[in-house]
Amino acid sequence: MEYISHVSIGIQALRARASNFERIFNAIAAPATGRWPGLLIWMETHPDYEPWGLLIEHNSEFVAAAILTRYQHFGLWRIGKPGGVGDPVRFGALNDDAAAKLAEGISDAIRDFGGPWIVEISDLAYPSDPVVSHLQSNWLYSQTQQEPPAPCLLFAPNASLNKYLSSNTRSAAAKAYHRIQRDGIQIVQEWIRDPVKIIKLLPQILDIYRRRDHQLRGKSLIDDTAAEIFFVAFVTEHARQGLIDVLTIHLDGELAAFAVCLLDNEKHWVLVNRASPSWLRYSPGTIANTEIVRHAFNDPYSHGVNWGGEPQRYKLSGEVTLVPRQILYAWSSATVRFLFKLRRRFRFPNIFFK
Repeated sequence: MEYISHVSIGIQALRARASNFERIFNAIAAPATGRWPGLLIWMETHPDYEPWGLLIEHNSEFVAAAILTRYQHFGLWRIGKPGGVGDPVRFGALNDDAAAKLAEGISDAIRDFGGPWIVEISDLAYPSDPVVSHLQSNWLYSQTQQEPPAPCLLFAPNASLNKYLSSNTRSAAAKAYHRIQRDGIQIVQEWIRDPVKIIKLLPQILDIYRRRDHQLRGKSLIDDTAAEIFFVAFVTEHARQGLIDVLTIHLDGELAAFAVCLLDNEKHWVLVNRASPSWLRYSPGTIANTEIVRHAFNDPYSHGVNWGGEPQRYKLSGEVTLVPRQILYAWSSATVRFLFKLRRRFRFPNIFFK
């Protein structure tokens, strides 16, 4: 039997086939941001981007799936992924034939939208995504580019904790504890799985998240209303599923640092961790980062820590594995590619390439 491609455009059409998408994404062990619950939350909180998806059927079974986004500006289609920078997604294909048919279906669907187009999909696996390879074979004008790798600690059997907590990290944490003790500050550390408690903590978490970002960079991701709503909804939904592990560090009764971790594919994925600007003298962030590794290492269901984001000094402590990522670009014509790269190179105003 031949392969059949099913295209769904719009969130309601995708909802109607939710179970099919969910089965494929679960089968390939997609990251949480690339599974149906996380994708749905992003689609619901970002209505400016029209979601669309593709299912490939073979012998009355679905064997491949993808959910992407589109919007049109000045007649130009922009094709992307649901999710922000750093939110990994995966093309779902159960075998290489299905991957080839999925790539063919994506190419046909984008062509059928009509008019010029650009594809820009970040946070893809590298180099092990066969759908990306097939897409590049289908598109005359395309390229991939490696992104900064994701730092991870991958716990080996029978390894000691000190393999993943360097002596410098342990020393820095010890000094922080000593300073707290010397100054008579009461410290309380707690890991929380109870969804009710986690949801109740979110206003304090958001406050420190935003204030620390403003202190460091003058702005925060959650200054964007849609990004804040997505974060709250994502954490709330996955907390209710029992997949959120929150570390809190209180100093003299005040929240001084936190880490929101997602239990994802047998790892503690650190979604966000921040220290309060009011308590930096006592290095609660250093204590929190040390405790994340210790907690995950002692959890029999966790086999590592995914620090998320790009490499930073504290994420490179211990025996770190840098997991490569890539971004896929494609253009409908040489002219569109030239204009896109020209704007990127000279930073022209974002008129046509919104």
